[in-house]
Amino acid sequence: MGYQEAKLELRLIAEKLRNRFTVPGRLEGTQWSPKVMDVPPGQRFLVLSPHPDDDTVGCGGTIVKLLEAGKAVRVVYLSMQVGDFTPDERRKEIHSALEHLGVKDFILRESSFPSLQEAVEIITQEIESYRPDAIFAPSPFENHDQHLRTFEAFRLSVEKMNVNPDAILYEIWNPLMPNLLIPVNSAMERKVMAIKDHWTQVREIDYVRVSQGLTGYRAASLALDGYAEAFLHLPAKDVVRMFHV
Repeated sequence: MGYQEAKLELRLIAEKLRNRFTVPGRLEGTQWSPKVMDVPPGQRFLVLSPHPDDDTVGCGGTIVKLLEAGKAVRVVYLSMQVGDFTPDERRKEIHSALEHLGVKDFILRESSFPSLQEAVEIITQEIESYRPDAIFAPSPFENHDQHLRTFEAFRLSVEKMNVNPDAILYEIWNPLMPNLLIPVNSAMERKVMAIKDHWTQVREIDYVRVSQGLTGYRAASLALDGYAEAFLHLPAKDVVRMFHV
């Protein structure tokens, strides 16, 4: 998916959200206020990440808290970035970041980003084998085509399966319309260390600043201290219906 296709998809998704959430009388006179929870409900969590580091930036603090609470977490990386670094360098920093988050169960595809159909097959297989209670996926408001493709592959996987886990859509670069905030003050130090572990990525873009800015804003929006990660949390089949383009 190129930039123009991704831009068109974003416009279509935004239109669908406007239709869903701004029906006359539906929200008129009300305020959209996310609920605050220590961790999302469930015991088994599958995290879909387009690249190593997206999960850390978007939901790394929540991953730390889930694991500390004794929950099971599996992270699936659909691809590994390429650039002016060796695969061994990238592997080492990925493993270091996962160690800081406490993640031991992960799948790393050391290849370029898959086609949409390949991504659907990968995600479907993971859902069938892991049987998660909830699935983290990038939100459809992202402005990166591979982030959007990961979301769409997740949506198509759930659409064809007879399962309905919770969907927990997370933000990486672009704010979403959240209905759930997870305070991550206790996990922020480990999240920041994990982001810094991805040194081949952060040497060009300050992902720590991006993450602290967004999570700080999310906490401040509900007068919470420190930092909070924001999510759109709903049954996966509702994601299928809401974002069927």
